[in-house]
Amino acid sequence: MGGGSDRTDYWLRAVGMEVVSLDDKALAQVDFGQFDSILIGIFALRTRPILAQRLAEIHDWVREGGNLVTLYHRPWDNWKPETSALAPLTIGKPSLRWRVTDENAKITHLVPDHPLLNALNTITEEDWQGWQKERGLYFASDWDNAYTPLLSMADPDEQPLKGSLLSGTFGKGRHTHTSLILHYQLEKLVPGAYRLLANLLNPG
Repeated sequence: MGGGSDRTDYWLRAVGMEVVSLDDKALAQVDFGQFDSILIGIFALRTRPILAQRLAEIHDWVREGGNLVTLYHRPWDNWKPETSALAPLTIGKPSLRWRVTDENAKITHLVPDHPLLNALNTITEEDWQGWQKERGLYFASDWDNAYTPLLSMADPDEQPLKGSLLSGTFGKGRHTHTSLILHYQLEKLVPGAYRLLANLLNPG
C-alpha cells in the first residue's frame, strides 16, 4: 500500500512478484485475509487516511499469521509511537541524528542467523555494495523488547545506530519496520536491495 512517494510495487512486479496495489476505494473494503504479506510504503500513514483507520485491523491480521513490512516514516507522518507498530516504536528526530548518509557505511549483522538475513536469500557483504545516496534515514530511536534489531551501522566518527531494521513476532505473524531507503535502491537497480526486500516479504 503505497503512499504516493515510491514505486516499490512497480519494481516488485517487474521482477516477477505477485503484487496487488490497493487504491483508497479498494483499501476501504478489502479483506486482508487474502494476503500473506502486506507492504506499507513510505509516508503512507500520512497520505492514506483510510490506511490509518484500518491499521488496527491489519495488526489483528498480523497476530493471526500475517507478515507486515513498513517502510520508513517520519515522526510527523501520522506515526504514533505507541500504536502505529505492533508494540511501541519511536522514530528518531531530528533526522540528522538518526540517519546514515554514507552509502558505503559498513553494515554489521547483529543476528547473523536470523531468517530475514538468510531466506529466501543469504544476505552478505556483497548485498550492501553499490548503494546510492545513503543507507537510510529516520531510524527508530527506541523500541519495545518485542522487536529485535538486525543491523548496526554508522556514519564516519559517529556512534553505531541499530534502528534501521527491526523485526518482531506477534501472535502467529511478524512485523518488520525498516528505515533503509530500499525504495530508492530499487529505482537504481541495486541487487542487494531486491534480495533483502524479497526476504522481508517472504511470509516464511
